Amino acid sequence: MFVKHKFQEVILNLRESKLITLKLMQPQISQLDFSGQNIYVGFDVHLKSWQVTVMTELLTYKTFSQAPKPEVLHQYLRQHFPGGTYHSAYEAGFCGYWIHNQLKALGIDSMVVNPADIPTTDKEKVQKEDARDSRKIARSLRSGTLTPIHVPLAQTLEDRCLVRTRATLVKDLTRYKNRIKSFLYFHGIELAAPFTKVQTHWSKRFMIWLENIDMPRQSSKMALQIMIAEARHLRATVLHLTRHLKALSTTAVYQQPVVLLRSIPGIGLLTAMTLLTELETMGA
Repeated sequence: MFVKHKFQEVILNLRESKLITLKLMQPQISQLDFSGQNIYVGFDVHLKSWQVTVMTELLTYKTFSQAPKPEVLHQYLRQHFPGGTYHSAYEAGFCGYWIHNQLKALGIDSMVVNPADIPTTDKEKVQKEDARDSRKIARSLRSGTLTPIHVPLAQTLEDRCLVRTRATLVKDLTRYKNRIKSFLYFHGIELAAPFTKVQTHWSKRFMIWLENIDMPRQSSKMALQIMIAEARHLRATVLHLTRHLKALSTTAVYQQPVVLLRSIPGIGLLTAMTLLTELETMGA
């Protein structure tokens, strides 16, 4: 029994001595620190993923695909380049400016660029590829040849959405009006005597006349009624948005610029609000 315990003690001592030797042989690894160094990130934005290229001042570090989330990119940069100064750029497109705003909030210097302003070789024009595009953006960012476009304020973007939505619905309303007229012509229905002039179309009396048109079949009657109902709904929605824009034009942000613009002959309320939300710096 005594011999057995002695044998186990010798084995443990040998193991400890080997572990100490291995620890002494391992090199000392210092913590990564990129303080004072610039890290350049170019990425090609898509709905389901981003192609990202990361460069330092001297080399191209890596090109990879990641989830389309700014926080994922920020976490990657902090993990691989702690303490560095991060610069990023992406092309303006369908995604708008929310990526730019979130990157800025995370401490990443971000710019949105016009795709036409990015220097491109003939080979890159012919062989377009997402990974190549991200490298091209990162390379141009590092060389300082990119010029950012103006990013509007969040309030301006929201107000612009309202103006553009109204413009879209006005186009939809025009399409439905044309469809109704085409429907009448297709079925050989002539406009009644009071509505031969264009100025009388789409008045309250005209809409009542449309609704009372007698069609030979129930199917055609239903089709006409549905188009009339859609036109009425769109007309009410456009009117609602117009009232909201009129109220918006009286707020502190827009009141004075709208008054100045409307002093120009030919510019009304809607045109003034369109100019101010599309060209934000006019109000500055």
